[in-house]
This record gives sequence, structure tokens and C-alpha cells, in this order.
Amino acid sequence: MNITQAKILSWLTAVVLALGLSAYVVVFLREVKTKNVLPDAAHVQAVLDESKSIESKVEDIVAYDTVRELFHPSCEKCKGSKNCRHLNWTGAVQAAQIPVAAGEDQVKPVAPAIAVKELVRILMVKVDMAESKDSNVFLKYRPKSGVTNTGNPPGFLLRQGDHLVQPHDRIRIASITADGVLFAFDGDERDSELLGPDELDVGAAIVQVGPDGVVMPKSRNTIPQGNAPVFNPDRTTQLGANHFVLGTNDMEFFNENYAEVLVQDVRTARHQDPKTGKYDGIEIKQVAAGSIAERHGAQEGDVIKSINGHPVTSVQEAITFAKNHANEYTVWKIVVENKGKSRTVIYETPPK
Repeated sequence: MNITQAKILSWLTAVVLALGLSAYVVVFLREVKTKNVLPDAAHVQAVLDESKSIESKVEDIVAYDTVRELFHPSCEKCKGSKNCRHLNWTGAVQAAQIPVAAGEDQVKPVAPAIAVKELVRILMVKVDMAESKDSNVFLKYRPKSGVTNTGNPPGFLLRQGDHLVQPHDRIRIASITADGVLFAFDGDERDSELLGPDELDVGAAIVQVGPDGVVMPKSRNTIPQGNAPVFNPDRTTQLGANHFVLGTNDMEFFNENYAEVLVQDVRTARHQDPKTGKYDGIEIKQVAAGSIAERHGAQEGDVIKSINGHPVTSVQEAITFAKNHANEYTVWKIVVENKGKSRTVIYETPPK
């Protein structure tokens, strides 16, 4: 489309819009007089007379106090009452309300009818066959009761005639016998309920007491007691990774020839920390194949850092420490580093 065609199309569109607007104005001016005329009063009244009147339903009107209680839980009438639960959309059974005494306005909550075994758990029953009043029961409230257990240990010690705590205070302990605890219900026609202590865990230990005190159970140790000789090898034996039992012959050979071993089997040097330049261990430069040092786990590149927690920086220092503590230790733990990794080599001396 060229510029001339675009101009023509724009002018035609403007002309059409102008004609439409003019036609709308003409029609509006013709009908404006009729629109200003008010409707006929008689016709309006006739329409109203034919319509049915709306009857108000008095039973649908809700008292303001009821609405206020629903949306304002801490209402004035229930201040100080922990059982104020107006706003309850859970569907849970609400406790009934009964007067405290005839003629009084105060009310006390009454728990719904729930089996006693769902409210409490009997932990201990003491039955006095001579004086029933001295019998007692130690019980603990279950979560369904809504009661918090207090004391140490948590629970309640009750006697015959005592009541449970609110809102279950209408439940009374009628009697305590060897068969269990008999609970009765004040003001209800419910039958009494007998509840005994929980069954004993047969896997638990039972303490037996005799005339002389606690009877200790007999030992059930069935581990056989043999007469096998103590493990005392002639040559050093490796028990596991980095764990050796020193042989008696090897120990004797090393004590008599340790100077030759250090010269012929291994080549050592003092190790310096590359960062500080201080001596921090004994470096093993070379280990002869098949030597006694190799059989004891020595490896090239090892740096001996400590013996039983005592740092060593020279061979002479290590030998001196071993001689001075030969009668003190039977287990020797050598901390060794090699290529940045640390390991502990354990040597056990055979029993004498």
C-alpha cells in the first residue's frame, strides 16, 4: 500500500465515524423530551399492588449476645473460666454444664461419658487388707483426658474416696482391691468400672527380695574357661593393618644389635618442617628388603612423629624414650606421616 492509498483510507474512515456520530446525536435529541417525562403514578402503584409483600421471619433472628459469644471467646460471662470454648469449629464433643447447687447461676463443666481406661493408666496399686483406707493407687492421666501430669515421677497418688481432677471430678475411687481399682460415677447411672494396672513387661528385670535382702540371680555365664597358653610368638606377628605383636626372639635380637640394624637395614634422617624449618620427626629414607625393619612395618618416606604421645625428632631421642619406659608400657603407639597422610602403628609386647 502506497502513501496515497493510506491517505484515502484514513479520510474514508474519518468520514464514516463522523456520519455515525451525527446520526446518534440526531436520535438522542428526538427522544430526550420523552425521557424527561416521569412515569405514570397510577401505573407504578398498580405494579406495587400486584407484588407480594416480604414476610419477616422472627425465628431467623439471632440474639446479639449469641453472635458476640461466637466471635469473641473471651466474653465477659466466661472470664476466668478455662473451659470457655465458644468458637469451636472442630466438631469435638463439648462438656455438659450443670449448676453447682440449686438456685445458683454458676456452672461447672462435666466431662462427656468416656471409659476410665481411656482417661487414666494405673501404674501401681497398694492394697492394705487390714485397713482399706491405707490402700492407694498411683495413676497417670492419658493425653485424651486433657490433664497434665505433675510431680516427680509425674502422676497422682490417690486413696479410696478420692475423685479425679476436673473436668473428670465426678469419677470417684470406690474401692481398691487385689482385683484392681473400682471407679464409680457421682450423679450418673453408669455402671462402675474396674481397672487394673498395666500388664508387666516380661522382658524387664524382676527383683526378688528374701528374708536377707535382695536375692541376686545366679550367673548365666556360659563362656568356657580353657587352659590354652598365652599367645607369645617367637617372631613378630602382624594381627591386622598397622597392628603387630612383637616376637620374643626379634625383641632380643634388636636389643643386642640395634646399632647394626639402624646402619644396615634402614637409613634415617631428621625431618624438617618445610614451613617453619624446625625438626619435627624422624624420616626413613631407605628400608632394606627382607630386613627386620621391613617385617615390622617400616616404609620408605615414613616420618615418625611421636611414640605414645611423646614427640621425637631424632633416632637417639626415640631409643632413649623406649628404654626409659620399657617397664611402663606394654602397648606402643607410633604416629607416622607419609605423603601428607597420618597413620598409627601399634606394637604390643608379649606378656612376661
